[in-house]
Amino acid sequence: MTEKTRVVVLGGGYAGVMAANRLAGSRRAPAVEVTLVDPGPRFMERIRLHAFAAGTRTEPGVDWAEVLHPQVRHLQTRAVGIDSDHRTVALAHREPVHFDWLIYAAGSGEQSTPLLSVTSPTVARRTRDAIAGLPPGATVTIAGAGPTGVEVACAVAVSRPDLVITVVAPAGLANPLTAHPAVARRLHHLNVTVEDGRVDRASGAVTTAVGRRPAGQATIWTVGLAVARLAADSGLPVTDDGRLMVDATLTVPGHPRILGAGDAVAVQGGAGRHLRASCASALPMGAHAADTVLARLAGTTPDAIDIGYLLQCLDLGAGHGHVQAVHPDDAARPWAVAGRAGGWTKEQVCRKTIAWLAREARRPGSFTWPSGPAVSVD
Repeated sequence: MTEKTRVVVLGGGYAGVMAANRLAGSRRAPAVEVTLVDPGPRFMERIRLHAFAAGTRTEPGVDWAEVLHPQVRHLQTRAVGIDSDHRTVALAHREPVHFDWLIYAAGSGEQSTPLLSVTSPTVARRTRDAIAGLPPGATVTIAGAGPTGVEVACAVAVSRPDLVITVVAPAGLANPLTAHPAVARRLHHLNVTVEDGRVDRASGAVTTAVGRRPAGQATIWTVGLAVARLAADSGLPVTDDGRLMVDATLTVPGHPRILGAGDAVAVQGGAGRHLRASCASALPMGAHAADTVLARLAGTTPDAIDIGYLLQCLDLGAGHGHVQAVHPDDAARPWAVAGRAGGWTKEQVCRKTIAWLAREARRPGSFTWPSGPAVSVD
């Protein structure tokens, strides 16, 4: 009997599920046993969390059976340590699991703050309950005017038009995507005010050019993301912000049996310079990590990653949206769709992510993604 090759995937987000599905049913390596480690009871749609937190969506995810290959073993627990020498992963309240290959797809979460947030089902539910409990006329501050901040502001404004909502950021709507005039018009239509200023991450107090004022009755923090310390605490090479370092094949330098994909990793060299934290990066990275493992199992040289982008999308609430066409390196093209057409396009993109994962579960190897910009891998 052929001994199974054990692949452990840490993290059941877009990158982790894509990698697990691609490996589980691959005809290129039929003797692969895939274990997915993720504490969630369901697959979490990260790109829907703002709507769930605002109360415009009832659930933030789908059942694992909808997106996960039936031969993938899902362990509903959390990884607490990686022993690269002995090829084991320590788990919370369970026996360790052994691996021949490890794919690190731990994703990202919120920065440490006592304020409300939207970056996980747990904190999004807390935000949802807080918003629902506010009296009419209550003040809500959204800290951050990037894509997440604007999406949260619009969703809350649609769910609770009786609230006074203010978006606060050092330079207002300065993000390349949210700075489009169509976004400002939509916020104005929803009676959302945008202020130049800063929000204290601990207290929620707001500082602007005219002075400092106490926190509103609810403050939602959407500024920046953080990654778990799992890679750093396990002695793996990480960047200053804690992301796992990988090369252009998504392999960890000095650890040929460990790969990484998604928000929690940093691709070194030219192939990774344009990559941003997003499901648009996570899906092809997960597929590529799996392909690298399959290539090495077959004794062939894995390819360097080559990811290009097509669109950047915003959900602006109640079926409205803004979709910006971009070059493969993520630079904006002179074309965008706003209003209900933008909202329809954004919704199709969100649905497509689940469809891609589900199709990969049924037909491993079917997922493809546009190539990226012409870059040198240095």
